[in-house]
This record gives sequence, structure tokens and C-alpha cells, in this order.
Amino acid sequence: MNTSKTKPKLQTKQIIYIILTVIFLALISLFLYSIFVPGNFIEELYNSIKGSEAPEFSVMMVDFVLSFFIYTLITLVILWIVELTLRAFKERISKDIENTIRVLIRFVIIIFFIVAYLNKFESFGGAVIGVVATVGAAFGIAASKSLGSTFSGLHLVLSKHHNVDDYLIISDMNIEGVVKEISTSFVTILQPNKTTAVIPTDKLREEEVLNIKIEKFETEKDGITQLFLYGKKVLETHYVYPLKWATHSDDRHSQAVEAIVETGKDFKDFIDDEVDWMISERDRLNRVYLIRLTVLDPKILLHLTSDFTRTLEANYEKIKYPSGKKSASKKSNE
Repeated sequence: MNTSKTKPKLQTKQIIYIILTVIFLALISLFLYSIFVPGNFIEELYNSIKGSEAPEFSVMMVDFVLSFFIYTLITLVILWIVELTLRAFKERISKDIENTIRVLIRFVIIIFFIVAYLNKFESFGGAVIGVVATVGAAFGIAASKSLGSTFSGLHLVLSKHHNVDDYLIISDMNIEGVVKEISTSFVTILQPNKTTAVIPTDKLREEEVLNIKIEKFETEKDGITQLFLYGKKVLETHYVYPLKWATHSDDRHSQAVEAIVETGKDFKDFIDDEVDWMISERDRLNRVYLIRLTVLDPKILLHLTSDFTRTLEANYEKIKYPSGKKSASKKSNE
């Protein structure tokens, strides 16, 4: 039996990083050699091909070559800080948004430092900046719709109005449920009917969205924060679902309230707090009750609302007709 362990193969990305690192170190070595070794071949080669308007070798090495290494190091440090920041927020954002943010930030930072460095070459710096601006404008026009969706997705994450596992109610779209994914292009919601709604992020920004999550905070004061800032620590997160239930306006209010209370007792193992209710609407035909169901896990609401309504109707029938039979007049009206 062959017990030797197979060595892991290097990925393409790792190979590219190794090659770039070797090239960068080689360039630094040549730069140090050209600075500290007088009469070196690099200086002789430069002097033999330079024009009358070209700067001296020492000036060129400091103003252009040394600046190149400084700009490169600054770029790498900033990209490293961005990478650490993204890793800190890795659990709070989806993989799609994380990759999009990384690509956008890298693109902006690298382009900015390339333009800043090329601007040192006065003879063609303006032309380079003009070309970059033109290409950037053309890219922006061509990808305006995609970028709009991307920034809509980033806005949803950064604004923190909606997060994964929140329970959202979008009345105008007749959609509600638990958020499963927030990407730069769409939001995925698992609905109580076991279907999945996929909503474009730019469309979601135009709708009125109710997030039923309620967070209780505890104020912390210690050290510097006691003097200047007030930090907040989340104690508990509740989800309060506004369930609407209607009865006929001629029906007895006390019987409806009794049914609500009894149904709350039936679901005490699922509901975190006592059932709260109020009359939200009333007209000549109907009396509408707003029943607030408080839970700790929003996934419970995917089946709780329908079960609670069904049980509430059954309890109301038992209370309204204790004998188990409806009057003949009621039957004829149904």
C-alpha cells in the first residue's frame, strides 16, 4: 500500500502571485544595484540612449523609478487593508456582494494610482488621463443598468435595513417571508407557501417594505465612550408579526377577544410573549383585529400564521356556538 501523501497542487492564483512577487523583488534588486553601484551597466545603458531633454540618471531613478515602487507599495497596503475589512464583514454579507465589493474597490484603487503615477510624465500624462476618462465613461454607459443593480444591492447591505434571516412583508407585491440571500442583483425570499420569490434589488428599493424585526438595546458606558459616545449592545431580537383577522360587525366583541386569548394559549410554546391585539379597522360590515405575534425565530412564522388563523377560526366557532350547531338562520345565510 502506498502510504505517501500527495502534495497539494498550487492553484493558478497562487502561481501568478508567486511570479509577480519574484518580478517585483527582482526590480527592487536592480533599482538598489543601480543606485549604490557607481558606473553600473544600467546607468551606462541609459546614458547611451537618452535624448537631450531626458533627465539625468539619478533624477530619473528618484523621480520615476522610486516613485513607482512607492506607489505600488501604497496600493498593496491599501488593498491589504480592504481585504482585512472584507474578511471582518464576511459573515454579514453574501459571497456575491463580497466579491463585487472586492472587484470594484480593486478596480478604483488600481486605476487611481496608475493615473496618479502616469501624471508625473508631463509629456503624455494628460493624454493618458483623457483616454482613461473616455474608456471609463464608455464602460459606465454600457454597464449603467448592471451598475445600478449592483449599487442597489450594496445599499441594502450598507444601510442595514434588510439582512439575511429577516422577515419582510411587501404588501404591494403580495410577498412576505424570510430573506435567504441578498446579492447585488436580487433578494431571495422564502414564502409561507414554500415558494421562493426573487426580487431585483432596484425594484425592491421602490417598494414599501415592512421589516418586523425589533431589537432591544442596552446602553454601555465605560471609559472614553462614557464621556463622548454611547455604544449599544443588542440584548434580544424579536419578530412581531401583524396578523389581521376580521369578524362581522354585528358579532360580539367579547367572544372574539376570548377566541384570541384562547388561541394564544394554544400556541404558547411557539410565541415568546402574550398575544397582543387591537381593533385596527371598523365599518358597517366588519371589525378587523390586529393581532401581534411575537417570536424569536422568524422561520417559525412560515407556518405559524396560517396555523394560528385556522385555530383561531375554530376556537371562535366553538365560543360562538357552544352547542356545536349553528342556528337555521345562520346556515341559510352561509
